[in-house]
Parts: sequence; C-alpha cells; structure tokens
Amino acid sequence: MFLYLYIVLLLKMPVFLGISLEPGAKALVKAMGKTVYLPCKASGLSNSDYIHWYQIKDGEAPSRVLYISKEGAVARDTNNPQANDFNVDKTKLYDLKLSDTKKSHAAVYFCAYWDSSWIKRFGTGTRLIVTDQGKDTTKSPTLTAYLPTTKESGKQTRICQATDMFPDLVKFNWKKKSNTGDWTDVSEDNVVEQRNVDPVIVTSILIVDQYTAGEDLYQCTLTYEGGMKQKTLQNDKDPANNNEGATVKPTCSPDNKTSTIQISGSSDQIPSLYLFVYAYGVMLMKNGVYFCAVLIVLLKRKVGNKKESA
Repeated sequence: MFLYLYIVLLLKMPVFLGISLEPGAKALVKAMGKTVYLPCKASGLSNSDYIHWYQIKDGEAPSRVLYISKEGAVARDTNNPQANDFNVDKTKLYDLKLSDTKKSHAAVYFCAYWDSSWIKRFGTGTRLIVTDQGKDTTKSPTLTAYLPTTKESGKQTRICQATDMFPDLVKFNWKKKSNTGDWTDVSEDNVVEQRNVDPVIVTSILIVDQYTAGEDLYQCTLTYEGGMKQKTLQNDKDPANNNEGATVKPTCSPDNKTSTIQISGSSDQIPSLYLFVYAYGVMLMKNGVYFCAVLIVLLKRKVGNKKESA
C-alpha cells in the first residue's frame, strides 16, 4: 500500500533534468492471443539511464517486469512470474511488447526512470484490457442528460449518464458558469457517481441548493478514451422548452467528438444523493439502536451474575 501511494504521489511531480515521459493511451483493448505494444515515449535520457516497466494488477502491489537501457539491453525481474512473457522491439525501443496476450496480463502498466536524486518518476500508465476473441472492438459512450428536478429537501439534481460503451473507463467533470462568463469546476463534494455493471451504465449526479442555484448554467463533461462529450444543463421556466424529448446541443469545441444529446426523462427516474444519504442515515440509526440493545442486555446479564455470586 505504501509503495502504491508513493507511485501516485510521484505521478504528480514535475519532470527533472530534461528527461520526460510523454502520456500515452490511457487504455488498450486486445483480444487473447494478439500482440500488443504498451507505449512509453521517453526523451532526454543519457547512456546511463534506464526505463523500468511496472505492472499493477487490481488489488495487488506494483511489480517490476523489466528494465531497458538506451542501447536496448533488457533485464527481466525474476520476482515477477510473468516477466518472460514481455519483450522490447528494437524499432519501438521503450515500448513493452506482449506477443501472446492472456487474460492474466490484464493490469495497469507504468514506465518509469530514476532521476539524479534517486527518486523514481512514473508515467501516466496504460490499462490493458484483455477480451475473448472477436470482442475487442471499442465503442464510444452515449451521453444522456436529465431535466433538473427539485426534491422535498430543497435540493436539485442535475444528472448525466453514460451508456452503451466499451470499455467503461469514463470520467465526468462538472462546471458552473460564473457571472463573468467563465466556467469553473464544481466541488466533488456535491457530486455522486453510480456504476452499474450489467448493463454498463455510469451515472453522475450533481446536487445543488434550489434556492441558490436559480438560473445557473451547469455543464457536465464526459471524457473517454478517444474523445470527449459535453452537455449543458439549465433551469428553464418556459414549459414549452422543458418537455420530455426536448433536444439540447452540447457546447463542445469543434475539435472534440460531439453529438446532439436527447433529454429523455426526469431525473426522478434515478436515485439522488439525498435519497442515498437518507438511506445511509437510516441504516446507521438501526445499527446504533441494535448496538445499544445488545449492550443493555450484556450489562443486565453481568449485573445478574454478580448478584448470584454474592
């Protein structure tokens, strides 16, 4: 766990002495048996520098696979049982090559180097997803927005939902338009995310105070491997523009993949953060009552035992 936190912290550190690791693909999808190259674009290395490759499987500690010299010499780490499965192609010097992909190879792979202070610097990492034969085709998500709905608690929900995608490595980001026209990030404390496995559905719910939200304009951005989609949500007092099925255009720049988003219902159809917090509070209260009852029974039994022994 300590080593994992150490890696996460180093990922946020700047580059030193002209050596850099350029970010590559966040995810690669390959079918079993195929060849895959895990990218590592390194520059500024001297003859004495090495590139190290690490493998992190879900729920496991990082494990080094091998390291590579600038001349292409490869040394495998004997502590990794899969080290011999990997190699390096001379035409793609620092890329990690896997010729016979198996499901056991599914993991996140990081390339790294030692700086002059003997601190290991890591790249952004690439997640390798291994599928059955013929099921390695990626699919971009469909982004749907739901009309703002006011709850009895005085809270409003704004909801964006990603569906029908593979892989499900997506990230939501919420922004609010300020009085000056600038878009500013919304605190993650006001956002809850729900994931459904089968079918794959990722839902992001923004909770705002109805009394302060007013006519504020909010924007949810969905980032996925290969593109980005955005949706702008705003309170609308005009019933004619607030009907189910109303079409709203996202505010993406021309360089990004965009599509027209269809509003297909009310956010009442999806559990809000308020309901989640309420249910969690009830559960805690029940546990507290049960604990107190058990404690009282145990105390009474202890007192009764003392009286009998007296």
